[in-house]
Amino acid sequence: MLIREAEEKRRILNVGCGSETYGTDFVDMYPQRPEVKQADVDGAVLPYESDTFDEVYSKNLLEHLTNLGATFKEFHRLLNDGGRMVAITDNASYWVWAVGKTHHGAYHSSGGADDRHYCLFTPEHLVNLAKKAGFSSVQAELIIDPKDSLMIRSFNRLIRFGVTRRFSYKRIRLIAEK
Repeated sequence: MLIREAEEKRRILNVGCGSETYGTDFVDMYPQRPEVKQADVDGAVLPYESDTFDEVYSKNLLEHLTNLGATFKEFHRLLNDGGRMVAITDNASYWVWAVGKTHHGAYHSSGGADDRHYCLFTPEHLVNLAKKAGFSSVQAELIIDPKDSLMIRSFNRLIRFGVTRRFSYKRIRLIAEK
């Protein structure tokens, strides 16, 4: 029971939440629900006090930002001591991005004319950026996207060996502590 109460008291900011409901507080450039605060999340100061959150979470956001260093520093500001940032983003080495047309600089979705891919990352890029922003205990891992089709997942399993391993993972999860 104590663990559940502790989890309920945790404050989690979901930045760039879209329609996701993970978290206790939400901010997005294009809010889709009334409880989501509208804010420019691209390196701007977000509308919260320093040391407010136990976790800052983002999924499929980082690749759409132009000032990731400032964004990571802002996430760091918002976290309590011992808080963590969890970010999931596109893996630059994923083979589909190389042969597809979604990540060649002209991509945009119905989110708005400015909703484009500006960056792709390797795990090492994200670790370096997080450390530069003041985070410690930083780790990044390649992860599978469960929404991929059976055909894509099967092909990815085939190439998940040796030098081609990093080509078979669609996403990177970064976890960094303040």
